[in-house]
Amino acid sequence: MALRLLIAVLILAVPVELPGCGPFLPEALFHLTGSPEAPEEFARGHLGIVQPTYERLYQVIAYRYLSGVGLNDAERRAVLPSPQPMSDTNPWLVARNKAPGVKPLRQLDPYRQVHERGYFDTYLNCNDDAFRTAASTLERIQRTSAVAEWIGAQDVVFSNCSQGAAIPQAASDPRLRADRNYQIASAKFYAEQYDAARRDFETIAADVSSPWHGIAPYLAARCLIRAGMFAQAEGELRSIAADPAFARWHAPASRLLGYLAAHLHPAQRMHELALALVRPDLQTTIGQDLIDYRMLFDGDIAPQPNDDLTEWIRSFQAGGAGAIVNWRARHTLPWLVAALQVSKPSDAAVPELLAAAGKVKSDSPAYITVNYHQMRLLPPDGARALADKLLAGNMPASARNQFRAERMRLARNFEEFLRYAPRRPVGDANAKWRTVDTEPDLLDSDSALILDHDIPLALLKQASTSPLLPDAVRQKLKDVISVRALLLARAPSFDDVFALLKTPGMRPRVDSGYGRYTKEPAKIDPFRENWWCSVNASNVFPWMGSTLTGRDSPGAPFLPAAARAQAAAEWQKLQSLPSAPDWLAAQTLAFARAHPQDPRVPEALYLVVRATRYGCTGNQTSDFSHRAFDLLHRRYPATDWAAKTPYWFK
Repeated sequence: MALRLLIAVLILAVPVELPGCGPFLPEALFHLTGSPEAPEEFARGHLGIVQPTYERLYQVIAYRYLSGVGLNDAERRAVLPSPQPMSDTNPWLVARNKAPGVKPLRQLDPYRQVHERGYFDTYLNCNDDAFRTAASTLERIQRTSAVAEWIGAQDVVFSNCSQGAAIPQAASDPRLRADRNYQIASAKFYAEQYDAARRDFETIAADVSSPWHGIAPYLAARCLIRAGMFAQAEGELRSIAADPAFARWHAPASRLLGYLAAHLHPAQRMHELALALVRPDLQTTIGQDLIDYRMLFDGDIAPQPNDDLTEWIRSFQAGGAGAIVNWRARHTLPWLVAALQVSKPSDAAVPELLAAAGKVKSDSPAYITVNYHQMRLLPPDGARALADKLLAGNMPASARNQFRAERMRLARNFEEFLRYAPRRPVGDANAKWRTVDTEPDLLDSDSALILDHDIPLALLKQASTSPLLPDAVRQKLKDVISVRALLLARAPSFDDVFALLKTPGMRPRVDSGYGRYTKEPAKIDPFRENWWCSVNASNVFPWMGSTLTGRDSPGAPFLPAAARAQAAAEWQKLQSLPSAPDWLAAQTLAFARAHPQDPRVPEALYLVVRATRYGCTGNQTSDFSHRAFDLLHRRYPATDWAAKTPYWFK
């Protein structure tokens, strides 16, 4: 009974329904590090600012455009295939279930578990081609009277896709003998009986009357691959690829030879792939070539001999190691980008790099990347002029955000700072499916941090009415200002303290991104983002928006010295304050002692205890919760607020 009561109390203590896992709360991203925000546009040569952190797929695409090769429509489709709608339609099941007198089969699992001690995984055992082949074979078999027998045997074959080792019986109908032999060999293949399946396929290959005679040698080689006998499989596939009699299977054999080369001769294969990936008109092979190249790259394979593509990617992703030397040796656009990316304004190579960057034309895929780094390297006046010129044109949203960030860093006054502070979200860290195209401009972490730490209250008030900031940002600033004004006041008004006790979403910190998950300030947030933490708190939840500290601030050199001094004094005062529940409790208890007859006191004490339950805790939170609870029940025991407060919280 006691346990059931405790569980009931814990359930009732939760203010709203919590998600089942996570939390994976919305987190605005203003530029992406792993991929461009619009991969399709990137694959059309609209590269924006190429990031060294992009996945290697995008590094290869960028290199092709920077080197003048680009991608045609077919190559784009192969590199970034359109996502196919999810469907449970299996062509074999569709064709099979239409056959008269056959009991319908609703699903078929093509994946089989890997059976190794201490290891769990599955692999795709039955490929889509197998189901398409079975469906087309059924059309031929339907012209005979043995269709039901053939379907039954094919069901046995596909039962091995996920488990078991069922083998169809020999055909009773002579018309099905050749097809049944193929079914038996296939069943053994899917049952992982590769030696037996190979012998059967070799027998079928020797039977020129079999409709499966042509494909059988190719499938026999596949048995060797499945069995891990790569060298032998390579020899047989080379024979198939060189034999005119097997012309239909030359392309599949060549693809498998590439797969085998990646395992048997990885350094040589990586070199071959790197050379192939920079050639034009690669639509028939570029998709698989990219997969194999990236696999070898991820395996730390060093191509033999070396190649420009691989060396450029390694340099670019490693921060530009050797980039300046390579650019001076080659004077190519990819190496100019890499050299600019690694350079600092004080580097000796900067004048010649800037001269080369100035020659890149506006229609070049590298134009935005080159000018972004050029802006970083120019003196402030030149950098401002270049940034303003580029921002007046078109560019991807993430690139615009990065230009605005650099331009904000170069602000000469508060108005310029406000002009470049807002950014447009381009993604969500915890929800790839989130649509951000219609999101309003918000504050990124750099602009939010300066407003939070380096701008005095008087200028925050000015910012909250400035048309240079979006409406949503101005409203958040007004909320911040009202809380800060209370905290910085010499004698805080209890009217305002009482109002804050009722609005757990109000806080003195300037949020970046989306801010608090629960937008209504008066509602309890299910992830405890209620009643703010102290500035120096170490127990802030990592998903909360107010985790930035003043130590990370880049400062506000554009402000007059007096304004900077005022901001520092205000920040020092904020740093000295405890978390919101402790501060609010101290103010409320002091008011209750001085005004015990004020009708608001019982409710305020109840609200203090609630804040210690759902707010950000500090060193004295437990003591404040106990004191407020004790005072409420001792002095106002008959009130509804005492009845609503059965516990205090540690």
